Amino acid sequence: MVIQFTQQIETMRQYLKLQEAKEKYGENNVRKIFEILIEGRMYPVYGIEGYEHMLGQSNGCPASWWLDYSVYHTDDDDEEPTMRELVPYIDKGVHRICWGVNYRQYNSTKYKWDEWNIRSGGVCEITANNKPVYKFHWRDFEGALAVAQVKINDMIGHPFNFIYPEKEVGRKIWYYGLPAKILLGYEPGEIRIDPDFSYLSPQEWWDKLEERKSNVYPKDEKLDDDEELDRDLDKEYFDDSKHYGSINHGDAFYDKMIGWFRK
Repeated sequence: MVIQFTQQIETMRQYLKLQEAKEKYGENNVRKIFEILIEGRMYPVYGIEGYEHMLGQSNGCPASWWLDYSVYHTDDDDEEPTMRELVPYIDKGVHRICWGVNYRQYNSTKYKWDEWNIRSGGVCEITANNKPVYKFHWRDFEGALAVAQVKINDMIGHPFNFIYPEKEVGRKIWYYGLPAKILLGYEPGEIRIDPDFSYLSPQEWWDKLEERKSNVYPKDEKLDDDEELDRDLDKEYFDDSKHYGSINHGDAFYDKMIGWFRK
């Protein structure tokens, strides 16, 4: 009876589990394409060559895409591992990326010229699949939402991977025409620049960068106070970067000096 009951359950199963698909079609034919967020947890979508479902064919989507809806054990949750059958995946009606916008207004004070000034501000954080990917400051709510919408559209088409920035670490770029690599910044959406001394010595690299970044001032004209302050601050920032060995570039959208595609 036990054997018959087990066989009956097996015949009721419609689709393979991930491990079964790997064994039947081969590890090399099972490729993870992307992940989607479902009820707070990320699940992978696989392309399995040779294993197709009817939903894809009838909806004009790849018929070899499958969602692995299994729950695997991780150190940061207590949910029991659950091995489930693969689920036919189609893009229709699904958010490939679940975007979020969190906006918070605040007031602050500053003591200047023997009196207190009250100022307003706001900070807007954009998330993708519940993970912070970009942050900016904007005073009013309506303006922040408008800017957030533009930033989301820009992120989708930008060479930098805002959603998975960890994949960008070590990426080869040109920085002011000099060879460099990407490091992650200190805030979401920010980067640091790591000099690449493959073609130049460290001294040559920094000398060329200083020459290309420095403003050219008239030799015979005296700088006003603001210009002198800007020049001194730029010099101080450059010397600090050279001392630490990397450049805190900041916002990855600020990239007119970056050539993103270097072999």
